[in-house]
Amino acid sequence: MPSIEAPGTYFHIRRLNPNRDLSAVADLVEDAFELKDDPEGAWILRQMRAFARRAQSFPDVFSPPGAPDGFVWEEDGKIVGNISVVKYSQADGRKVLIANVAVAQDYRRRGIASALTRHALRFIGQQPRSEVWLQVRSENQAAIHMYMHLGFQFIYALSQWRWSPMRLLPTAARTGFPKELRVGGRKTGDWNLQKRWLDLNYPAQTRWYQNTRLDWFSPWSFLTPSAWQSLPSLRHFALREGKQLHGVLTRQKTRLSSDQLWLALPSVPEEDMHADMLLNALLENEEPVRPLLLEYPRGRAQLGIQSAGFTLARNLDWMKLKKS
Repeated sequence: MPSIEAPGTYFHIRRLNPNRDLSAVADLVEDAFELKDDPEGAWILRQMRAFARRAQSFPDVFSPPGAPDGFVWEEDGKIVGNISVVKYSQADGRKVLIANVAVAQDYRRRGIASALTRHALRFIGQQPRSEVWLQVRSENQAAIHMYMHLGFQFIYALSQWRWSPMRLLPTAARTGFPKELRVGGRKTGDWNLQKRWLDLNYPAQTRWYQNTRLDWFSPWSFLTPSAWQSLPSLRHFALREGKQLHGVLTRQKTRLSSDQLWLALPSVPEEDMHADMLLNALLENEEPVRPLLLEYPRGRAQLGIQSAGFTLARNLDWMKLKKS
């Protein structure tokens, strides 16, 4: 099919109308990203459809509070393309996340995703001093090439790992770990190393998206009133050999579809075993009844995380728009 990148071909693009478009957008995103068997994706879709039902009671000229923003591609009265524009206000400035870039199967390879992205970038460009970010699946080389062509650059790659409590048979206790290694509670003096490893594994420039302040993991955070609400949701496990600390795992209970795990480990040859031991200790001691989600730098500790019973959900590349 011919490309639609020529001037004057953006008449198919219009602003998202949250009051009447969200149900169709949810269906499009679900099919485009194959989210039927994805717990996190399914949770987001449920939220989107619930919002769509509430929004239908609002007249078109009024959007309900918290309405999403973005653009859709419409042909013959049917939404076949979507792009979401999510704004974040941070202490260091405004950040914008481009998300849910989806095109219906029968309309692909026509340049619709590229046209939607260009249109969104022009819209974002009207708000100066905004950092523009996106996440893209690492294996989607066509999309990565398109984003690079539009001025985005690779920043960081991560893997998302998932553990589900839905098991037909109980998991047998693990054995065979070195006896000199022990998992126990975190000590106050562990924080300096834990913080160093967390900062390396979860770069600050992409951490804004998760809305988590890692300094609240500090044993001294009880002195900060703004951290008090989060403290009961945290549980820390420390791996040590004698007095030497090898790693710390933090479980953060959330109101989302999964609880979040944070793995503070150095990049060493024993990293797989250390990850396996920490995750195994958490599962044995906590016996979670909710799904667990772990993000970790892509390519690191893969065997250890899998050995603990986690499955790879996806690999993602963080990309940022270069400043002109």
